[in-house]
Amino acid sequence: MKTLAAILVTGFAVMLGACAHSPVQVEIRPQVAVAPDTIGSGYTLSARGANQLGDEGLGSLGGVYADSSNVTLANNIEQAMSAALYQGFESWSFRSVEGAGDVQVVANLTELTYSSPNKLYTTKVNSGAAIQLQVTVKGATFFGNYSTSGKDRNLIKPSQEEVESTINQLLSATLQRAFEDEKLKAFLRQHL
Repeated sequence: MKTLAAILVTGFAVMLGACAHSPVQVEIRPQVAVAPDTIGSGYTLSARGANQLGDEGLGSLGGVYADSSNVTLANNIEQAMSAALYQGFESWSFRSVEGAGDVQVVANLTELTYSSPNKLYTTKVNSGAAIQLQVTVKGATFFGNYSTSGKDRNLIKPSQEEVESTINQLLSATLQRAFEDEKLKAFLRQHL
């Protein structure tokens, strides 16, 4: 009887431990694939990312110890977003500069989440990204809001690599939407 009790206690402890998750740090590296264009030929551009997120992290993997299984940033998200912006606008023939350019771009990151709503175990994950893009040319300003969301189901806790990949895909897709916005292209053509 003691052996059965020991096996049950050990099994329960293993199951409870499987519900606990360690904190996860993710490195943000968004990428965009922008079709070449000559919109910016002969013009300079400065771009920067602005982190409008709070200090509480991106969310939680859930589990019994949801408060300790937070998803947080491992790198400077503002620099990562700036790099993606420069990558995209250079495809449109803009020459990137530090400081004031003919065109100034600010991407305000207003949402970046990865969270399991279930506090007992991780089976569902809700994720999302949103940016507000502000493009200024010769005193005229364009504002665009872009967002992407996702819902994933997992049988087991996602690895750090899976979490990082999901978040990077979301942010990349959100930035990609800006470069596919015909209103942004029309604004640039009108004001350059």
